[in-house]
Amino acid sequence: MSDLPRSGITIVNEGIHSKFVYRETSIETGGKFYEWDNFVEPGGGPKSIPHVHPHMRESFEVVDGEVRFVVDGKEHLVKAGSKIVAEPGQVHAFENVSGNSVHMISRFEAAEAGPWEERARDGLLPDTSFVQVDRAGGMGNVSFVQMLVFATHTKQSYPPVVPTWAWDSIGFVIAPTARLFGVHAYYPPTEPK
Repeated sequence: MSDLPRSGITIVNEGIHSKFVYRETSIETGGKFYEWDNFVEPGGGPKSIPHVHPHMRESFEVVDGEVRFVVDGKEHLVKAGSKIVAEPGQVHAFENVSGNSVHMISRFEAAEAGPWEERARDGLLPDTSFVQVDRAGGMGNVSFVQMLVFATHTKQSYPPVVPTWAWDSIGFVIAPTARLFGVHAYYPPTEPK
């Protein structure tokens, strides 16, 4: 079983009532971007989990439905056929305000030069961290400490309330103790039964 996400892999995010199906992954694109189909149930989305990607640009193309986005404090209603972009460092969140399931295509792009292929291979890009979260119990089911350990490991996605350097400092202190209690940044794949 692969340790890295590949096209076609599905991740269910119970916490925000979404399902992601990978179209292309960062390992398949040399770390330049990854993209997935995002199917969000009515009322779903990370509306109460605003976050920021300091090194990644995230774009959302709404294929079907209506989604309310908040990007850097500004609200936008994005309908089918339209697109919105959260630039690196912009706090963003969204919610499906349709009465039906919404289909979006989400794309995360590296917004700076860097060893992205190497980082992808080492599991340090967000698409790989979603696989790790899934292995740790699934989105919406992992603890705050687990999310902090993941965030400070990949350094790609953070809550906006505290500067990223502070999250990294907290994670540096907490991660060794968390490991003693079975909370890790990496979970190996399990063999299918």
